[in-house]
Formats: sequence, C-alpha cells, structure tokens
Amino acid sequence: MEKLRKKVLWVCNLMPAFVARKAGLGRAQNKEGWISGAAEKVNGSDELTLAVAFPVKDDEKLSGMAGNVRYYSFYEDTDHPEEYDPSLEASIGRICEEFRPDVIHCFGTEYPHSLALQKLGEWKDKVIVHIQGVMESCAARYYGGLDESVTDRATIRDLIRGDSLWRQKEKYEKRAEREKTVLSLAAYACGRTAFDKTYVESINPTCTYLALNETLRPVFYTKLWERDAIVKHRIFMSQGNIPLKGLHTAIEALAIVKEKYEDAHIVVAGDDIVGKPFYKIPQYGKYLKSLLERLKLSDSVTFMGQLNENEMCEEYLEANAFVLASFTENSPNSLGEAMLLGVPSVVSKVGGVPSMAEEDKEVLAFEAGDAKGLAEKICRLFGSDELQDELRMAARKRAILTHDAEANYKMLLWIYDKI
Repeated sequence: MEKLRKKVLWVCNLMPAFVARKAGLGRAQNKEGWISGAAEKVNGSDELTLAVAFPVKDDEKLSGMAGNVRYYSFYEDTDHPEEYDPSLEASIGRICEEFRPDVIHCFGTEYPHSLALQKLGEWKDKVIVHIQGVMESCAARYYGGLDESVTDRATIRDLIRGDSLWRQKEKYEKRAEREKTVLSLAAYACGRTAFDKTYVESINPTCTYLALNETLRPVFYTKLWERDAIVKHRIFMSQGNIPLKGLHTAIEALAIVKEKYEDAHIVVAGDDIVGKPFYKIPQYGKYLKSLLERLKLSDSVTFMGQLNENEMCEEYLEANAFVLASFTENSPNSLGEAMLLGVPSVVSKVGGVPSMAEEDKEVLAFEAGDAKGLAEKICRLFGSDELQDELRMAARKRAILTHDAEANYKMLLWIYDKI
C-alpha cells in the first residue's frame, strides 16, 4: 500500500527565490537562503507535498505551480510589517481551506501573518513557528552602541520617508511585542540555539520547542576556502546597513588593523548606504561616511551591493577573514556559510553565536562594540597561517554536521510527524 504524503504549507516572509525562478515571477531575491536550502531537499520528496504562501504588497492574487511546489500569495503591507491587518486571517484561511495542509510551517515569529496563523481556529494546532531572530534582543540593541548625537538626528531622506533611526527602533519594538504574543499562543516552536530556546521558554513554558538546524544554500556545500586564492588582509562582512550589524565597530577596528597591515580592506555585501546622494542617504549611512572620512578609510571599505548566491560565495572565498560584528544574532547563516566554506572567522560573542561556534577553537571572538578587541583578533588571525588553519578546519568540521542537509531533512520529517 502506497504511503500517504503529508501536505505541508510553508508560510514565508517573502517570495522564495526558487519559486520566483521556476514560476517566472520576476528577479529572485537572495534573502532567507535557509528556505531555499531546505526546499532543495523537500522539493520532489516522496514523503511530502509542499505548498508555499508568501505576502505581496498589492491585491494581485498569485497562485500556480513552481515545479512540484504549489504557491499562493496573500496581501500584506510588507513596507510596514509592524502593523496588523485582521483581514489577513481570512486571506490565509482561504489558502488553508484550498490546500488542506497537515502541517503549517511559519518562518518567522514577528510578522502580521505569524499572528494571523495563531488565530485560525481549526488550523492553529497544525502551526509550528520557526524562530529566526529574537526581536526583543534586536530592538534593545538596535542602535549598536551609538550615542544620541547620532541616533537622534535625521537626514532629508529619513524625514521624507518617516524612517529615522528612532522610528526604525520603534518598529522593531512593535515587532518584538507581536513576537511575544505569537509565542505565547504557539503550540510548537522550532529553533536551534540555547539563546532562542531560553527565550521561548521564558515567554511560553507550555510551548513544545523542537530543535532543527538550518540547511544552507547549495553552492556553499561545493566550495572550499584556499589560501592561494585569497586577497591578503581582505575582510568580508555579509551586511552592514543598520547599526545593529556593527559595521561602525568594524571600521573603527580597521583603522587599528591598518597600523600593522596597511593593505587591510573591508568588503561589505548589501546596499551601499554610504555612497547615496545627500537627499537619499539615511542617518546611519551619513554617520558611516563621516567616520570613514575622519579615519581616512574611504578607500579601504568597499560596498558590493546586492549579491546572489554564487557572488556571495566568491566573496567569502577571496577573503582572508570573515567578520561578524553584530550586537545581537540568533544563528546567522552568514557565519554558517563561512564555517562551511572553511573561512577563518572573527565573531562577536552575542545571542546564539556561541551555540554555533566555540571560541578559540572554531572562531576568534570579541565583545560586541569593542573595536580594539576586534582589531586585536583580526591582527592575531592575519599573523598566523597556522592559527587560520586550526580554526577553519575545526569550524568546517562542525558546520558539516550542523548543516548536514540529509540529517536536517530527516529531523524536519520527524517534526512534521510529531505535529
């Protein structure tokens, strides 16, 4: 007798890249690579029938097939995810009624649709919420240690868009409150660090917490860092467009590193918020620009813009070191990618990062915001090929286990079975 396939609905924060590509729905975005990584194993599975639902900013209803995956859209104001529209409950409810899922896997805990899923009556008990960041920690540390002389100011762009640093922090605080509400109602939560597990238990001791490691984007399983291919003293950071990510700390550290390694250089993926014209530059970009000019580092930091999966991989492989300077993280995929590739890494000791990598064994670590401490670790790394090899080999060994696609897929099936 043929085994019945479970019907699983993934509710995502945006249109997954694999759906956009296969359905021809526009340029694929490169965020949330863990969804694409997991989809590689689930798509075509003999055990699961997968559907994906995602928000769009207009009333156009999208539905169809992307390979073996059915997709649906629902309207949500994605520019203002801190606001809640009760009509979401009906929109997502209709998708559930049509697809009739056995399990609903919601990626993210702080979005309007995350709360809507907890209000769907008969469907609520089929929902597992997948923790990404911990919004309470993000809101509390959003300013990245910057003082009021920076955070209380706004540029022309900020005033026109109503998007100053303090407004951004307020939005994070609203999302943090929604996350608490969602977790307080959730029957199941999925996480992967001691940090997020402790947080869930503090909000809702009755919620069943299930551990599931992330599966990364496919290309990161096929490449390996090699010293002969790197650019000496090149530092790679995966993002730096908000204070929370600590790019200002890294820039201050770079000034110290260059006293010993004059050719040291930082390459940053993501939006170039520094090079925008004065009427488009955000306050944080303006601050970074003034910091670079004051430290005479304008030619020593390069913003690469948005990079796809392969371009990101190449940047890791050309780097002498990967740096994570964030003031909080849960389980940053950027660190997972660096470890899997075997890139020597220096990380801030925050949130769930210690659950991912052991200090002085798999990575070098520093206290968030400590530019001198970060500079010391970078110089220590640059100064010893032996240390680089010890760290990168240990990190890769661990990452191969943590991000084992087959093991994570089997755990995912077990979780769906339990629900």
